[in-house]
Amino acid sequence: MVYRIEFDIAAVFLTLFIIYYIVIKKGLRRHANRVYMGMLVLNFTAEISDIVGSLCNNSPEYYSPLIQYFWNYIYLFSHNMMALALLVYLFYLIGYERSRRTAIIILVIPYVIETLLLLTNPIHKLIFYFDDDRRYLHGPLFPLLYTIAFLYMVFGVYLVIRHRKGITPAKSNALLFFMAITCIPIVVQIMLPQYLLTLFFETIGLMGILFTIENKDDVINPTTGTLNRYALQTSLDRAMITGNHTLLVIKIPNLNYYNKMIGFENMNDILRRISNWLLVMCESYSCYDCGRGHFAALCEGISDEAVDDMRNKTMDRFDRPWGKGKFSLVFPVQFGAIKLPDDVKTMENLFMLIDAPFDGKISSEMDVEKAIGRYERNVLVERLVDKAVKTRSFQVYYQPIWNYEEGKVMSAEALCRLIDDEFGYIPPDEFIPVAERNGSILEIGRIVFEEACRFYQEGRLRQLGIEYIEVNLSVVQCMSRELEKVFDNVLSKYSIDASRINLEITESATAENQELLFDTIETLKQRGFNFSLDDYGTGYSNIAYMYEMPFSIIKIDKSILWKALHPTSGTGSKNAVIYLENTIRMLKAMDYKILVEGVETMEQKLLLEELGVDYMQGFYFSKPVRKDVFTDYVKVVNAC
Repeated sequence: MVYRIEFDIAAVFLTLFIIYYIVIKKGLRRHANRVYMGMLVLNFTAEISDIVGSLCNNSPEYYSPLIQYFWNYIYLFSHNMMALALLVYLFYLIGYERSRRTAIIILVIPYVIETLLLLTNPIHKLIFYFDDDRRYLHGPLFPLLYTIAFLYMVFGVYLVIRHRKGITPAKSNALLFFMAITCIPIVVQIMLPQYLLTLFFETIGLMGILFTIENKDDVINPTTGTLNRYALQTSLDRAMITGNHTLLVIKIPNLNYYNKMIGFENMNDILRRISNWLLVMCESYSCYDCGRGHFAALCEGISDEAVDDMRNKTMDRFDRPWGKGKFSLVFPVQFGAIKLPDDVKTMENLFMLIDAPFDGKISSEMDVEKAIGRYERNVLVERLVDKAVKTRSFQVYYQPIWNYEEGKVMSAEALCRLIDDEFGYIPPDEFIPVAERNGSILEIGRIVFEEACRFYQEGRLRQLGIEYIEVNLSVVQCMSRELEKVFDNVLSKYSIDASRINLEITESATAENQELLFDTIETLKQRGFNFSLDDYGTGYSNIAYMYEMPFSIIKIDKSILWKALHPTSGTGSKNAVIYLENTIRMLKAMDYKILVEGVETMEQKLLLEELGVDYMQGFYFSKPVRKDVFTDYVKVVNAC
């Protein structure tokens, strides 16, 4: 029999095209992609070995027996492994490999058996052999190879059907197509064994997977069916080099809020509507869904007038509701036009602009320069925070707290300050949020707590009339289960009683994980710490939190005092005065001590004295100062 290799040769060129497309155009980013590439390599190896092996079998007189055996073995090993590789590929697509490792090991056993049979075939010749004329012939166990491959295919079909919803119709159809098309040549070759069709049809199936699963999953957002951020990144790489592109960015705010408000399915429907509208408006350009309610259109050679027209259309469209019926909503929108590469020099800054949340309540224009400036400033502050943590160069300042009843300073608030040698003073409202995001707030809190304890002990503050130091406790610290141990170690180190430290917790912290927060406060309360609720009145208050938590002092935020009596104008709102007065009356009735922040004038002090507050804090008494200045101040004020 003369084997016809034309289909194998065609399969080689198709396989090379697929490999080129993946390596050059797409890359290998996921495990499934790598397994798919492995299938291609196996297929290519089988094609080459089938061509060479068939030539050897057609003309054995021109080749040595060793070469003839070698290529036939390579073909059988590589081709038979394809079915197993397909199952592994399926496992990655459906996540099966994470929870069914035992099942996977069992599935490998049939391939191990046939591999052992092939390795020992020169002895028993049950798989294939050569007669006296060196003609290639199948042994009695050769059908076992087809049987194992067929069983693997059957199990693959079972997996696809069972997990059809989880891997989407497009994926499941492509996989079923691949497995069906590989069965076609088996029937043909039974009738026409000389035509080597199997690998050609397998290559067609692999190409079908390429242009459905491998291609579509990488570049299409599954929610909206629009090109995704990976596709955008690929396009932006070219746009940043070639120039003459404008990236239009459209953002709606707080997607998580709307998901909770109307449900994911209804919100996804709205996102699809927005995406379809964008595709129509920018029909000449590529549009992308970047996730979290952020969309983009990459426009090459677009004029400023056309950009203005799209801006106006966007603002007009978002003035009208999206969705239908009771799930119809009007969103504010942020529109941005970024010229590439003039406005942005790096991909990092570009994706920062795309991903930065839009938290506005009204529609607005993106200020590209300002947004990049904020981002770069944030990066700088994060670097300075890391540097200060490593060098322990944070400074602790102390702001006196005036006790009205005693007429002297009896406590102080420890405040962390970041003063860099090169960049100078970094405000707390800049570096504290950064430290909370990257986790360094835990170390900063430890530094401030230890410095406050050291100062109280070494500065002999008790002898100066200072009853305690107030130390701020961040949200992140409140969530730490190591907090008690850290505090105990420091207290023991400086022989300080826990009652000499009053821990301040902001109102925003009470809105976080309440159960864990309650546990933390209760544990520290039993240890001897006292607690203050800081920033009362800034919008997070819930009276239920207050009487469930063991606060001894409520610190009223300065914004309430300033609305009642502004330090500069000396005027205030009558309603604000009523609110302040009734807030103080309510808190005193609940048996709290009351501290008002932001006292800057004598008039404010007199008003608070009239309302009967217990403590006052503000620039009228002293701004936050270094510990040596604080000590001198207390000695004078308290006449020590």
